[in-house]
Amino acid sequence: MEIVFDVVKYAVLGFFALLGGLFVLALVFGKRIERKWDFEAKFRDARGRELGELEIELSRVVKEQTDFSLEVTLDLRHPALERGRLVEVHLADVLLMQGPVLQEGRIRLRGEHLVADVKSPAAGQVCAVLCDGEELCAERLHAD
Repeated sequence: MEIVFDVVKYAVLGFFALLGGLFVLALVFGKRIERKWDFEAKFRDARGRELGELEIELSRVVKEQTDFSLEVTLDLRHPALERGRLVEVHLADVLLMQGPVLQEGRIRLRGEHLVADVKSPAAGQVCAVLCDGEELCAERLHAD
């Protein structure tokens, strides 16, 4: 019985030692990301199902980058997205991104589709997605 107790005790101690070691390795070799701001807007249909989201952040890797870089992504699924149509993303009535639909019913826009530079978005600003001038969805930004 004492042998079983010793095996369990060393297994539990070994597990927590492994977790502690991984934590120390993450602190020593991990990358620290500094964020100035980070916002998102989740687009939903009339039933409340999520159609997609827009994420926008200004961040940098502390020891590798000196300047902050803007990262903007839009992932959206909508039945009105047909191949070849132009999608525009407006943030507070300013054209932020635009790009063509490459896959039927889905669009992914990244940094290369950025049209305007965003200096300081704020929570509550309206983000609208338009497809050939027709508004597909709109939502307010909130902190992520």
